[in-house]
Amino acid sequence: MKIKFLTLLVALLAIVHGSHAQQVDDVVNSHINATGGKDNWDKARSIKMTGSVELGPNMSAPVTIMIKDRSKFRFEMEFQGMTMVQAFDGDSGWSVMPFMGKTEPERMSEEEVRGVKEQVDFTGELFDYKSKGSTVELLGKEEMEGSETFKLKISKKNGDVKYLYIDSEKYIVLKETSVQKFEDKEIESVSIPSDYRMINGLLFPFNMETRMDEEAAQGQSIKFEKIEVNPSLDNSLFVMPTAGKN
Repeated sequence: MKIKFLTLLVALLAIVHGSHAQQVDDVVNSHINATGGKDNWDKARSIKMTGSVELGPNMSAPVTIMIKDRSKFRFEMEFQGMTMVQAFDGDSGWSVMPFMGKTEPERMSEEEVRGVKEQVDFTGELFDYKSKGSTVELLGKEEMEGSETFKLKISKKNGDVKYLYIDSEKYIVLKETSVQKFEDKEIESVSIPSDYRMINGLLFPFNMETRMDEEAAQGQSIKFEKIEVNPSLDNSLFVMPTAGKN
């Protein structure tokens, strides 16, 4: 009898685990489909986003973000006649920080490169998450400003943890919170995407507000005016230039 009981218990636990896994995959697949579908995301090899970032009251600066092959990244911000650049060529990162008196390109630290790598995959955390070495858990449902959301926990292979709040009807991300390690410290941040628009069959947020924590009344906002899918981007944009040629 004990053997039969244990066998039945193991079978029931397997069914419950399989059911939870299925629920997670249902939410993930619904999100991928709502934002354009796997085929369209597979076809997206490069992206260029232009807009502005709020620096303070009545103060903003033009920004350009370029990503290629989900491995190369370049961020530019213009302010007071100077241009800040952060870039990653697929192997190493570099930056030009004129606002800090650094007008020549310099190699990024390991921690800085890690932060840039977080941004090279524009498909999002859930797309092919298993092949990225991440695990996803469905923690239940939560209400967010009148909308019911699925709360997903994403554990990445580098140890970082993110939480996504996905609208239970539209299956778009309404909020993302993350805990990342930087110089032996854990950095918390909150991102709130909005103003979603369809570009070439893919759904992108044209506004992204970032706060350092949940309690912050206001954060820094980037508003995009134009997003291009599969623009032609030369590899030289991501390669560290020699001094005097940035």
